[in-house]
Amino acid sequence: MKKIIKEGLKLAILLLIVTNVISYFRTKDINAKDNLEIILNATTINGKSVKDIIKKDKPLIINFWGTWCPICAQEVSTLSKLAKRGDFTLITVASKSGSGQDIKSYMQKKGVNFIVINDSNGDIANKFKISVFPTTLFYSSNRKSIIKDSGYTTYAGFLARVKGVNITK
Repeated sequence: MKKIIKEGLKLAILLLIVTNVISYFRTKDINAKDNLEIILNATTINGKSVKDIIKKDKPLIINFWGTWCPICAQEVSTLSKLAKRGDFTLITVASKSGSGQDIKSYMQKKGVNFIVINDSNGDIANKFKISVFPTTLFYSSNRKSIIKDSGYTTYAGFLARVKGVNITK
């Protein structure tokens, strides 16, 4: 039994290392620093200015997703849960997902609620050089430190990255 647990632990560590290496290469070229202004100057699907929503003294999470993305569909409930927290700001960008009304309908069907910018043509994602969905950018409260992540992230994973980005600020 000890041997099975030891082998399982080795496999879990190896899997963690491999997934982090893959994520690193997927996010290596993302231009998260120079394009933050694009997000700050955007308007949500509910017509609100993002600048008015962002808490300047809190970490910022920007999540790129799409209604067409099956992995994103698994993550939206986590985003909705995260949006209820007050210790950071979560802004999402729905890329190539139709009109604002299409996105609202999708969210209503899923029973989720969070802040969304409609990137109907994928222009914002292209400027950030996002090629994998979902992709999440974690900014420290002073916006100097950034963690980039691609693929599905658990609730605990989101919180760990927020903590990590603030440690390195």
